[in-house]
Amino acid sequence: MVEIPYGKRMRPRYWRFLIITVIGVALVAFALDIPWLLITLIVLGVLNTVVCVGAIYILHKQPHTVSDDELRLRQLGFFDWRIPTTDLGAAQVAERGHKGQRSVEVIGDALVIQSLTKTNVSVPFREPQLVDLGKTGVQRVARVDFWADDPAQAVRDINARTA
Repeated sequence: MVEIPYGKRMRPRYWRFLIITVIGVALVAFALDIPWLLITLIVLGVLNTVVCVGAIYILHKQPHTVSDDELRLRQLGFFDWRIPTTDLGAAQVAERGHKGQRSVEVIGDALVIQSLTKTNVSVPFREPQLVDLGKTGVQRVARVDFWADDPAQAVRDINARTA
C-alpha cells in the first residue's frame, strides 16, 4: 500500500486557527471580568482547539492510499471511499478549480474531493460508479477528481496498479 498525502494545503489553515484560538482565549482571560462569559469563551476555545488538533492529526495519519486492490480516498474524518483498482482508468494530473459548496460533492459527472477549492488528479472509471454522499443520496459518477500533495507521484502510483 502506498500513501498519497493530501493535507499540505490545509494544515497551515488549521495551525493558524489553533494559534489564533490560544492567543484569543489568553487575551480574553486577562481582559474580562465577567465569569460566565469568560468560562463560555474558554470552553469554546478548548473545543476549537480539539477540532484543530484532530484535523491536523487526521491529515497526517489518514492520507489517500492505493494498493494492488483499491484506491482509497478520504477527506478528513468525513469521507472515506474505496474503489477497486480494476474499475479505474488511467489517472492524470489535471489541476482544476471548483466553486462547489462542499469539500466532497458531485459536479457534473465527477466526484470532486477538493482541497480549498482545487483538485489536481483526475481518475476516470472504466464503468460509471455509484457514490453515496449521505444527504444528497447515491449518485452515478464517471470519474473522481481529488487533491494530492504530489500529483505526479500520485498518478504514477495509481497507474502502476491499474495497468
